[in-house]
Amino acid sequence: MKNIKAAMIAALSVAGLSLPAAASEFQHIRHQVNVPHGEREVTAVYQPKTMVSYRQVGNMTPNRPSTARCLWKAEIMVERHLQAPAGQGSHVVRTLVPAKLIEGSTNGRCAQGKEQVSDTLARRADEVQAHVLAVAAEDRNALMAELSIATGNPAS
Repeated sequence: MKNIKAAMIAALSVAGLSLPAAASEFQHIRHQVNVPHGEREVTAVYQPKTMVSYRQVGNMTPNRPSTARCLWKAEIMVERHLQAPAGQGSHVVRTLVPAKLIEGSTNGRCAQGKEQVSDTLARRADEVQAHVLAVAAEDRNALMAELSIATGNPAS
């Protein structure tokens, strides 16, 4: 069974299929906005959600130089978490566009380069923070419209 699993992983690597994985480099990044709406205040929290996909290219053959490279792509989306005060509503999560794309490559196999990818993404945290702030600013009008519709007052 172990050989079959290893063979499947090798076949996926050779085929160049990407294997998505969630990244947690940006868990500390968040932007919070309190929006007064009628008699209550709603909190909107914007946080990045990252999906990293890896694609193995090249090969590592015995007695020859390795041509193995790992191509990776991190798609950074922004999630808006809307939360009303306790007992006055529900928690709503929405993924906003546009997503930010960070790409790169490492030498060798993808399994060996994941830590290097994590380090690269961590160094670009300022870029991700700026993206979250920009998306939150763009979302302001849509957020106000959604809140108006939710309370049955689409004209405000």
